[in-house]
Amino acid sequence: MSSHNKYALVTGGSSGMGLEYVRILAAKGYNVIIVALFQNETDAVRDDMAGQYPDLDFLSVGVDLSAVDAPRRVFDTVREQRPEAEVEVLVNNAGMLHPMHFRNMPPEKVSSIIMVHNHATAMLCRYFLPGMLERGRGYILNISSLAAWFPFPFLTTYASTKSFTRIFTRALRTECQKTGVNVSAIYFGAVDTPLLGLPPKYSRLARRLGIMIRPETAARKAMNMMFRGRSGRIPGLINKIGWLFAPLIRPWIFGPIERKVTRHWNLK
Repeated sequence: MSSHNKYALVTGGSSGMGLEYVRILAAKGYNVIIVALFQNETDAVRDDMAGQYPDLDFLSVGVDLSAVDAPRRVFDTVREQRPEAEVEVLVNNAGMLHPMHFRNMPPEKVSSIIMVHNHATAMLCRYFLPGMLERGRGYILNISSLAAWFPFPFLTTYASTKSFTRIFTRALRTECQKTGVNVSAIYFGAVDTPLLGLPPKYSRLARRLGIMIRPETAARKAMNMMFRGRSGRIPGLINKIGWLFAPLIRPWIFGPIERKVTRHWNLK
């Protein structure tokens, strides 16, 4: 058991970037609460991390964050199982991606994306922020996306929920000025995680072109930004260039692209 009560909580912490956040935070000496969909996967991460850091505490919480009461259940689990825990870092990383025409997306998937990206993010901030404010110290990192600035076809719900995350984070950061609590968002382009599911040859090509980065690189950039107190960051030169041109993009520009991709990938 850990000799201190400083904890970090990471959602989506069993794989991809979430797992990298867990590793980085443990290396910095934080006890870590690992939240993800499947209990067996969070248990596996807990056991692996405990073997590497026997002086730290790792709490495994398997929960479906698309459920309306899931954030409260996470908060209650931490309070009941680790009553002395001071959650100093909150990383809202859990995410979903279902590229398809919105008209064909099952209603339950539409609801799940909104609940995971927006409801869970906002409510976990609501439950854990008061403790941070009371202690006068804390870090919140909300994972947005470059898609928050683009009206991407096939990513209608994903892009719009990431836009909510962007605006929510900015507003919350303003509310927390001069409190000792830093609220940040990071806007990744493509990250080579299971969320994208690209074939290995395409992933390697995208990394060589600078379009995609590895999850460990992405997580390190995000953590460095957060602990430095910055409000937000768009990693990658190509992504920064895309962001600069985002205000100039009009929906008609995507029309020919949408039709070609639809025919090629049979996304109707």
